Amino acid sequence: MRVGIISDIHANIHALKEVDRKLKEEGVDEVWCLGDTVGYGAFPNECLDWVRENCNIVLLGNHELVVLGYYDESLLNEYAAASLIWTKERLRAENVEYLKKLSVQHLTDCCQLVHDTPESPGSMKYILSKNDAYYALLKQLRSLCFFGHTHIPAAYRLWGPEVDKVSANPLYVRAGRYLINPGSVGQPRDKDPRASFGIIDLEIKSFKLYRVEYNFKAAAREILRAGLPEFLAARLVLGV
Repeated sequence: MRVGIISDIHANIHALKEVDRKLKEEGVDEVWCLGDTVGYGAFPNECLDWVRENCNIVLLGNHELVVLGYYDESLLNEYAAASLIWTKERLRAENVEYLKKLSVQHLTDCCQLVHDTPESPGSMKYILSKNDAYYALLKQLRSLCFFGHTHIPAAYRLWGPEVDKVSANPLYVRAGRYLINPGSVGQPRDKDPRASFGIIDLEIKSFKLYRVEYNFKAAAREILRAGLPEFLAARLVLGV
C-alpha cells in the first residue's frame, strides 16, 4: 500500500490542488494528514472540505487546537494569532464539528502519526535538531513516526545510542527507529517555496519526498485580499 503523507496545509488551496494532482498521478491508496489544515492562509473551509473528502487519517495541529479553544491565541506569534481569529470567524459549523472529532495522534499497525512530537503530542514542541529528535525517538510508540509542525522536511534515525539525520531520497526504512517530517504543503520554511509532501510505500518500506510547483504568488495575493498580515503573504514567496 502506498500512502501520501501531508502536513501543514495552512489554508493554502493553491498548493493543495497541485499536491492533490500529484497524489492522483502517483496513484496512492490512502492519504494521511498530520494537521494544521487551517491558519495563515485564506481558504480554511476549502482545504478542510478537501481533507474531509480525501484523507483517511487526519490529525489536529496546534492551529486547530486554538480554533477549538483548547489553546489561547496568546501562545502563538502575532501573525498566527491574527490569522486564527480571522479563521474562527469564517469556519463553517460543519467543519468545526468535524475538527472536534479529531485527535492529536493516531496509531496504525506500523506507524505513529503526530503533528508536533511523539514525546508529548499536542504540546506544540518543535523537533528542529538531532537532540530534539533523540528524545522524541525514545518516546515514540512505533518504530516509524511521522510528524509535521516545523514546515521543514527532515528524517532522523535512531540506531543504538546515536541519532543520524538522513538525507536519502527515497529513504528505505530498515533497522532502528525513524522519525520523518514530510514538510509543509502550504507554507514551506526551508527556503524552497514549492509545496512539500511524501509518499510511504508500506510494502517495501520506502519513503519518498516530493516537491511540486504551485502559483504561490496567487496564494499570496489572496492572503492580502483577505486582509491577513502581509508577512504571511511574503513567507509564501520566500519559502521561509
